[in-house]
Amino acid sequence: MKRIYLGIILLAIIVVSCKKTEDNQPVPVNNIEVRLQAIMDSIIKNTHVPGLVAGIWAPNENVSFIYTAGTSDLETNAPMNENMIFRIGSNTKTFTVTVLLQLVDEGKIALNNKLSDYLPDFPDADKVSIEMLTNMRSGIFNYSEAEEFFAVFVTDPTHFWTAEELIGIAKEHDYYFEPGTDFHYSNTNTIIIGQIVKSITGNSLESEIRSRIIDELNLVNTMYLIGGTEIPGFHPKGYYFGEYDPEAPECSELFDASWAGPAGGMISDIFELSAYAEALSGGYFLSDTLQNHRINCHEISGSDKKYGMGIFSYDNFYGHNGGYPGFTSLMMNSPDRNCTIIIWYNCQLSDADPTMLLSVVTKAIYPDL
Repeated sequence: MKRIYLGIILLAIIVVSCKKTEDNQPVPVNNIEVRLQAIMDSIIKNTHVPGLVAGIWAPNENVSFIYTAGTSDLETNAPMNENMIFRIGSNTKTFTVTVLLQLVDEGKIALNNKLSDYLPDFPDADKVSIEMLTNMRSGIFNYSEAEEFFAVFVTDPTHFWTAEELIGIAKEHDYYFEPGTDFHYSNTNTIIIGQIVKSITGNSLESEIRSRIIDELNLVNTMYLIGGTEIPGFHPKGYYFGEYDPEAPECSELFDASWAGPAGGMISDIFELSAYAEALSGGYFLSDTLQNHRINCHEISGSDKKYGMGIFSYDNFYGHNGGYPGFTSLMMNSPDRNCTIIIWYNCQLSDADPTMLLSVVTKAIYPDL
C-alpha cells in the first residue's frame, strides 16, 4: 500500500509541475515549491484525506512553503486554514520525554534508574530502566492495543481515563520481549513517564510542560489537554480512525483526551510546532551531552527510520509523528540543513499518513538524499 501511495505522489509531481498553477492557489517561487505543491495536491486528489496543512521551511534553499488543500468540513466544504489548531497526537511524547530529560540534567533522576524505584508493584519493574521507557525498548504492553481498552474507548468515548487505569491495563498483559532487547512502540511507556515526572516534581505533567517548554518558547496555541473532548480555538472537523468509512461520524471532539494524556493529548498549530521542532532537534532544552545521547537512535526493523529517546530520526532529520482519531501529523527538523517540515491531515487513515510523505518531501527539497 505504501508503494502505491508513493507511486501516485511521484506521478503527480511529474504531471502537475508541468501545468500552470490554479488561480486560487499561491504561485510557487521556485521548482522545489512546485514539487511540494504537487505532492500536497496529489494527496487530496488520490486519497480519502479531506484536508491538509503543510508548513515547510528551508531558508538555505529559498523555501518557505505554507500550503493548505482540501476541506475542513465535509458538509460545508469550508477550506482548510494554515492557522488552524490540530491534535498533535504522539508528537506529545517529545514534550513529555523532554521534561523527563531535563530532570535528568538537573540530577533528580538517572537514565539507569529502575522502574521499580517509582512503580514497585509493576511486574518485573526491576528489569526496566528509565531509558528503556524513553526509547520504546522496555517491552511493556501498549494499553491502546488491548481489547478491554478498545471496548470502553468506542462505547464510552467521553470516559475519563486515569493514568493508573491505563497502566493497570498494561500490567495485566505479558511483556512483548525481555526488557532492553528489542523495540516496540508503546503508549504505556510515556504514560508511566508522566507519572514519574509527577512523582519527582510534585506537579502535574501539564504544569511542567507549560512552564518548561510552552512558556519558554512563548507559545499560545500549544496546550496539554488533561481531559475533555473540546479543542480550544480555531480548528477543523476531523474524520476517521483507521479504515475509511464514509458513514463514520466526525470525531474531532468525540473522545476524551485523557485516553492519550502524556502519550498524545496535546494540540498546536504549524507555526508553533515549527518553533518547537527547531528547539527540540537543536538541543535547546538539554545539555549537549544528553541531547547527543537522546538523538543517538536505534534502528527499527523494517523501517527507514530510527528511534531515540522520545524522538524519531530519518537521515539527519529529527522529530516525531502523531495520530489521534480525526488527525495525523508529522513534525521534523534538520539542524544541519536548517529545514523544518510540519504536515497534518484532518483524518486518521491507516493508508494515508503524513509520515509516508517524509522521504518524498525531503527528496523534493534535497535530491541528494
